[in-house]
Amino acid sequence: MTSRPAEDQADTGQATPGQGGSWNLWLGLGTLAFVVLCLLVWFPRDIGSGFLQKNLTGRTVPGDAFFPVLLVGLMVPLAVLLVLSQLRPRAGSTGEPVGHIGLSNLGFLGQIILLTGVSLMAMNWAGTGLVALTNAIGLTAFSGYRAASATFPFDVSGFFAGGVLLTCGFIRITCHRLGLRHILVAMAVVAGLILLFDGLLNDIQLPPNADL
Repeated sequence: MTSRPAEDQADTGQATPGQGGSWNLWLGLGTLAFVVLCLLVWFPRDIGSGFLQKNLTGRTVPGDAFFPVLLVGLMVPLAVLLVLSQLRPRAGSTGEPVGHIGLSNLGFLGQIILLTGVSLMAMNWAGTGLVALTNAIGLTAFSGYRAASATFPFDVSGFFAGGVLLTCGFIRITCHRLGLRHILVAMAVVAGLILLFDGLLNDIQLPPNADL
């Protein structure tokens, strides 16, 4: 009896290799459409100030639209790469096989949501914990985190702890391993973000300091 590969693939929930390219194409085009929607409709209606603005002293500082525009701007090259990977496929490449969504996919999504939530909690409480620790051993005498929120390293401790935890968690989930090199890279990346947003850009408060 001859085999029927198409029916076997349908029964097992596996897709043909060529289907992966279509997913990449539509995901890339959908992302670009979302970026256009944000820049032309959403942001102009909901954000009060522009990308840059002048403060009361006349200095040019990032406006309310700075970070949203920066975020969607970073999505553009990723979307373009997805589209180009389908429009200009390499020889012998038909895209990553894509099958039906199953429990393993939902489990992966659940891990991401849980990791993000735990990382945000660490970001909010690491500074408070550091203040309590230094007060307990007599190094500081702050009344609370609010009093220390403008003092290094307390002001960046939450962002650093949450950022490193989030980055290392993503590496562990996607690569199924986590080594010292990964941790050092995560720490270096988060430290670079701190230097950029807290050191080089004025009037920018790292989370959770803006909510105090």
